[in-house]
Amino acid sequence: MKKILHIISQYPGKTGSGVYLRALMNEASKKGYSQGLIAGISKDDDLVLDNIDEKYFYPVVFNTETLPFPIVGMSDVMPYESTRYKDMTDEMFQKWEKAFSTSIRKALNDFKPDIIISHHLWILTSLVRKLTQDIPLVSICHGTDIRQFEMCSKYREYVLEGCSGIDNVFALNEFQKEKIVDIYGIDREKISVIGGGFDSDIFYPSRKKFVEDRIRLIYAGKISYSKGVLSLIGAYDSLDTLEDMELYIVGSGSGKEAKVIKSAGEKSKNKIVFTGEVSQATLGDLFRESQIFVLPSFYEGLSLVTIEALACGLRVVATDIPGLRNFLGYNINSSGIVKYVKLPSMIDADTPDISEINIFEERLRNAMKMQIDEFKKCGYVEDEEVFQDIKNMSWENIFKRII
Repeated sequence: MKKILHIISQYPGKTGSGVYLRALMNEASKKGYSQGLIAGISKDDDLVLDNIDEKYFYPVVFNTETLPFPIVGMSDVMPYESTRYKDMTDEMFQKWEKAFSTSIRKALNDFKPDIIISHHLWILTSLVRKLTQDIPLVSICHGTDIRQFEMCSKYREYVLEGCSGIDNVFALNEFQKEKIVDIYGIDREKISVIGGGFDSDIFYPSRKKFVEDRIRLIYAGKISYSKGVLSLIGAYDSLDTLEDMELYIVGSGSGKEAKVIKSAGEKSKNKIVFTGEVSQATLGDLFRESQIFVLPSFYEGLSLVTIEALACGLRVVATDIPGLRNFLGYNINSSGIVKYVKLPSMIDADTPDISEINIFEERLRNAMKMQIDEFKKCGYVEDEEVFQDIKNMSWENIFKRII
């Protein structure tokens, strides 16, 4: 049976790529694969890994004497204390590179993998390729890597040097595939569109009829500006006040952005509940107690949480981020289960033109109102073709395409 070495530069969980990694590890475990893991963690993290032998976990530990700074995150705002790539000094980068090189070499010598799955087309994957020329290397692009490539030019040459030698790349959607061809120069034949998935044991429709005298909208993800959470609160607050309406904001953030967003939520005239970070199982339960999921993001690779919400039977309001409409396909898009909201003009990858925020929030509010009205009128969408398409997005099917 193959030995799979999983590699991610940040915490293996709490973000979309971390959830993706843990899902693949879970599927590999079901099929009896032996697994190893290299991941960035903080010295105070209490990490539980169920799918690998502890001796095959090769952590790179931040906030230590060796790496005296927080985990370097793929997004500028992470749900935990982090360092931005653009803020790394040459000295910090050298320590980062040395620490990951040590873990990679140790994993190669001890675990002896047959295949490596590295997350993000970025610095770490490039480093892996430079150190592992004779082992098949596949990489999953999550979108944040493309953003870093566009925004953090000082590492481009380093990234291209190693990533050009990857054996196979998995993109989340067709739009992303074309970006990879364009900016990385990777052969189109090496790139497959694979999308994202959901755990059908956790995310499934409610087995009981929902009490329809209350409307709950729900957002799940990082609490940050680029995720559009401040605009979500603004749009929600402009809805007519209804005693039976509430918005749950699930997830965590850090720094000034999270404080500003939570303060705005506390001032809303309509009911808003901040739950903080929750487990996947709890998120599934919260979805089954809700009717409408809202994705207000200005930028996403592919929103796994949107797929999870759809798997629970929720109606969705989503910004028309590149790739999502194409990935979901005709049956889902034509069913009315998803209402798309046109994005404002963007200054860069995830920063909107501030002059268009008011009109964007108006569009977001109108889409939410439409889904609220549709639910009150028709209830949940019940279409067997739609739910068969959603079921096909399970992690089991994703894993089969990678290995």
